[in-house]
Amino acid sequence: MAGLPTDINIDILSRLSIKCLLRFKCASKSFCSLIDSQEFIKIHLKRSIETNTNLSLILSGTPAPILDSSRYWNGKIFSASLDSLNLGVELDHPFKNCKGRTPIIDSCNGLIALKNDENGIAFWNPSTKEHLILPKFWGDLKDKVHRVVDGFGYDAVNDDYKVFRLVQFVRENVEYTEVSVYSLRSNSWRRIRVDFPYYILHGWDGTFADGHVHWLVTNNPKDDIENLIVAFNLESEEFQEVPLPHLEDKKNVLVMFVGNFSGCLYFSCLCNYPQPVDIWVLKGCWTKAFSFHRSVGDYVKALAYSKSEDKVLVDKFKYGEEDDDINRWELYWYDPQSQKAADQVTIHGVPQGCRDTLVCVDSLVSLAAYAGRGVAGREGRMS
Repeated sequence: MAGLPTDINIDILSRLSIKCLLRFKCASKSFCSLIDSQEFIKIHLKRSIETNTNLSLILSGTPAPILDSSRYWNGKIFSASLDSLNLGVELDHPFKNCKGRTPIIDSCNGLIALKNDENGIAFWNPSTKEHLILPKFWGDLKDKVHRVVDGFGYDAVNDDYKVFRLVQFVRENVEYTEVSVYSLRSNSWRRIRVDFPYYILHGWDGTFADGHVHWLVTNNPKDDIENLIVAFNLESEEFQEVPLPHLEDKKNVLVMFVGNFSGCLYFSCLCNYPQPVDIWVLKGCWTKAFSFHRSVGDYVKALAYSKSEDKVLVDKFKYGEEDDDINRWELYWYDPQSQKAADQVTIHGVPQGCRDTLVCVDSLVSLAAYAGRGVAGREGRMS
């Protein structure tokens, strides 16, 4: 390969896994320089996304939408290749040895944003093991905090990765909202002035899709369930409303969820039994993509298509008879045609019980390339 033109080498190498590429870096200085280049990193990432390859399932014992699962896993995070899903490997994440909960905020382009109760927020690439600890800038809050939610995503226009924190306070029985944005390129936080006339009913972090971070909210403080989606544009740093899909009987809705499925925003809701769990996907307009019979589960999270795209990997939750029943989450390949759970997935080495799951593409995206060398373990700054 050393005698081949650069564009041919790039094409060949872009088809390899991250593990193979990291080994190739040791083969020669020219290979190391090529693989470390931002051009190649973006080409490899683009091919992985377009071909639905180099994907990993990330499983963490952190608060999922239904229950607090942190008591079972002690902050552990596991990874399994989506190609096989046979064996899970525990990952050495930045907060592995820290006390408190460590929920994952979101994943984007191979980077994971996670936070710890006592140590703040970190960017982390589990493929390269590079990480950056962000500063804790919310320790001087004087008013009563009603709700804190975060979001993480990629600003493609400015080629920047950002964390967005939204804090709702209560001062003299009046709620107000403060918004802060962290930019990886500047390696700093800044507060922004935006109008946010909405109320957050649950403390679930945002979902990134199509350049926006999304939350379920309501514009009526007396509501006990959300009535719209609000999206934060990471480029313009402005909010916009996204209407919910048409629900035939909203009075039967118990709880709503948003997530990311194959790069698109999806919406699902849990209704009174025996109504099915429906999942809508937003591609210009809402389309009902899947409908799960309640025998499948009470809460169903769509994760990814199989390589043949004839099945969908789902993480399903079923309410147990006992509060301490931890065997409530199960992974299945689901057949949309027959509307039945086809094959159960057992990942060896991963604890049973409550968990959160997400799909992460393996990538070489470098934090140091954005925030500067010596980034691992370093803190940013607040402005």
